[in-house]
Amino acid sequence: MTQSSKVNRTNSTRARPVWDVPLRVLTASLGGYALTAAATALLARLLPGSPLETAMAATTLSFALFAGAVVWTFGAGRALVVTGWIWGLALLTGGLAWLSMQAGWPT
Repeated sequence: MTQSSKVNRTNSTRARPVWDVPLRVLTASLGGYALTAAATALLARLLPGSPLETAMAATTLSFALFAGAVVWTFGAGRALVVTGWIWGLALLTGGLAWLSMQAGWPT
């Protein structure tokens, strides 16, 4: 093997922990679903228009939101950080959707 055919390894390539990929898979699938469901419910309540139109618009947007959550989960540098963001946003949007239902807003 010649010197030029050797791979130049630097300290920038570190091994990932064994739980990194399973955590990303669970976050992308379950967390992405939770975030998408909560955001869809919130958008369906907040968008202007008839209930049918807002539900259809929110459901249509949910496909892009879920795809974005999956891409974000696997594209992020640190799995724990993106896991916190995904689940935090899911809880926030779910809480806001629940509050809007309890308050009866918008009518």
